[in-house]
Amino acid sequence: MAKIVPKPHKYFKVSKPFGFSRPPVRLRDTETKAFFTLENLNLPKRLWNFYFDGITRRTRVEAIQKDLAYGGMYDFHVYTKTKGRLFEAPVSFFRKDRALFFPNFRVKSLTGKRMDLMDALDQAKLSILRVYSTDAGYEMTSDYFKIKDSEDNYMSKTGIEVFKQEYPSAQIIEVVLSENASKHFIHTFITPGKLLSQRPKEQHDKHLIARRDSVLSRDDREKLLLTNAYSGYIYIVDSSYKIRWAGSGWPTETEVNGLWKAVRGLLKEDAMRLNKTK
Repeated sequence: MAKIVPKPHKYFKVSKPFGFSRPPVRLRDTETKAFFTLENLNLPKRLWNFYFDGITRRTRVEAIQKDLAYGGMYDFHVYTKTKGRLFEAPVSFFRKDRALFFPNFRVKSLTGKRMDLMDALDQAKLSILRVYSTDAGYEMTSDYFKIKDSEDNYMSKTGIEVFKQEYPSAQIIEVVLSENASKHFIHTFITPGKLLSQRPKEQHDKHLIARRDSVLSRDDREKLLLTNAYSGYIYIVDSSYKIRWAGSGWPTETEVNGLWKAVRGLLKEDAMRLNKTK
């Protein structure tokens, strides 16, 4: 029973790089294993391993225990307690040589285009990833995109033009991670009809949808600090797919300023790097 009792969430400040130690790989470059192999066709052995093999059974049981401990009820409890603020954003962006990687996975855009997340990231030198699963996550990250001294925001049809003028080498990408099959159906087939008219045309292939558990395991989400379905997350990912800054939940004014300060600093870093290589 102790293993299915979740540990209380502890609010913390991000002070060191997080993510994956290895760079992401395009899915078309990964080795695909044949399904019809002697091992897969040996059904009695597979059944034996499933029920009686110690390592296989222990791994499966541990995964089930974690799902029971940190499932939807736990997420909702943490959300009501923290209001989605799971961690405090870092003071500044991470150094390039120390930063870790954001993973690659298959996504689908508003227009129905299927692609790797890396394909979207490659469209700019710097990407601001806005990741959420629910309307609450979307709303709590909205403050990041308000245009200073204006009623507009960078996600509107007029605001995106302002964004392109101020940060021509950067882009904003929305990633919707559907919690389950029913919500994924809504996000994939129902919501796009409305969003196509609401989102700027330039953002149609930057609004990406994926089934959360299919593309990121619970362990993978923990590496990204993406642990609560009701919260919203912001990541700055550079051209080498490294996470350079991150925030969660309703931001403070300091965190909003910190995001755009990091964007300007990273674009300046990239420009200096290009000048050195000339």
